[in-house]
Amino acid sequence: MVNLTATQILEADDTGLTKIEVPEWKPKNWTEADGVPCVYCRVMSVGERDSYERMWIGKKDSGIENFRTEYLARVLCDADGNLLFSRDQLAGLAKKSGAVMGRLFDAAMKHNSMTEEDVEQLGKN
Repeated sequence: MVNLTATQILEADDTGLTKIEVPEWKPKNWTEADGVPCVYCRVMSVGERDSYERMWIGKKDSGIENFRTEYLARVLCDADGNLLFSRDQLAGLAKKSGAVMGRLFDAAMKHNSMTEEDVEQLGKN
């Protein structure tokens, strides 16, 4: 068994990305040769997750407006892990297909080890 040091823990890359295909989001001039359009989802840091959960707890009576959109804006990224959407783009992202966004949300929750039970528990606290 290896006993980790604080430095080893802080240097470890535990974030990871997962690739999610989004065939509905074909760019203009897309061809079959381009392959299937995709985005990546990153793992939130514990600080980012705590911030999102604090926002949820603070609005548990009324709920978070655009709950899924807000979550996805915090995790959808490019292949290098750079977030795709700014705060200014949330309204536009909220207008995307509920079916597509729901599928992305489910994949993002799974990748972030966040369950529906976690969300329900937040609502109860």
